[in-house]
Amino acid sequence: MTEPNGNGPPPRRPKMYAAIEHLDAAHDHMIKAMNVLASVTLDWQKAADFIATYRNSLVETVETAGGDVGASIEHEIRDFIPKNYRPPQPTEGE
Repeated sequence: MTEPNGNGPPPRRPKMYAAIEHLDAAHDHMIKAMNVLASVTLDWQKAADFIATYRNSLVETVETAGGDVGASIEHEIRDFIPKNYRPPQPTEGE
């Protein structure tokens, strides 16, 4: 305990209190991490929804213009591929 003049070492607190405080801090950090993860997940969902909406809009535009969606996509792919592209040649072992 403390000395009679009151200048002794402070009373020791049980280790269980320290363990509980560490668990409380860990819990708070996990809650914060889950909130960040939920925010990132929501952002990815919004991005996926945007891509789906954009794709559907493109298909609708091509169909409204009276074109064939498959032919239009193939044409866009052909235009995208460089004209000087040469497919890789198989090596001897293949």
